[in-house]
Amino acid sequence: MDQKDFKIETLSEQFTKKFQVTLTLREPINHDSYLFRFDFKNPKERLGMQAIQHIKISGFNMKGDAVERAYTHVFEQDGYFQIPIKIYRPNVHPQFPNGGELTPWLEKLNLNSELTIKRCLGKLFYHNNQFIVRPKLNNTWSQFDTVLFICGGSGITPAYQLIQSICNNPNDNTKMVILYANKTEQDIWLQKELNQFQSKHKDQFTVHFTVDKFDENWKGLKGHVNFEMMASTFPKPTETTLGVLCGPKTMNKLVIQLYEQFGVKKDNIVKF
Repeated sequence: MDQKDFKIETLSEQFTKKFQVTLTLREPINHDSYLFRFDFKNPKERLGMQAIQHIKISGFNMKGDAVERAYTHVFEQDGYFQIPIKIYRPNVHPQFPNGGELTPWLEKLNLNSELTIKRCLGKLFYHNNQFIVRPKLNNTWSQFDTVLFICGGSGITPAYQLIQSICNNPNDNTKMVILYANKTEQDIWLQKELNQFQSKHKDQFTVHFTVDKFDENWKGLKGHVNFEMMASTFPKPTETTLGVLCGPKTMNKLVIQLYEQFGVKKDNIVKF
């Protein structure tokens, strides 16, 4: 299929129809995160989505009100897919004193329970070595030589999806560099997988981890993402540099300013 023939139908049934899946596994990742496995009724079904698209899960908050929240899967095979999800429990996170809207419900949901999801289009679209930035508003294909990522915590999941797609495409030579920030090393998701991609695609992909709290054995970067950290790890941006971000709201606001200060074109800065 030629790129010009590839259409994104934002109102198609794929992006509007809700359907049921079954929670079959909730495996701990660390002290506040799990890898959730959801199975389709049809053992051959797949999400069938492009990279950087996500799903919305319908459920209930602590008050019993119906809510929806977006998540990005990191793995799928025939019949099921897996999503890492961080649980925001009440009275733990200062920003969320009452807990998350959906994650406390997900943590307590019985295995083999059915729940409702739908596929969603993100703010970036990737297909065959090219991108559409803000596809709901735009349908112009662009090619970027370099993609810069700045992610915090669970914000790694959409970046990981794109990294997988580019590294697994032998015809895509896009260079990628990621700054991935966490509170501690224990909070890092997909550390092994990211290091493996770097080892296997060392001329194409580089990952830098930074943490706020660390011991004497920590070999990575230290502290919050800042301009000096970007300047020491990222290549100088050009017209064909894409800067993407995903993290907590306060971090995202700062990162957009840092990207602009660093010289990434405003139109080329995208929050997943």
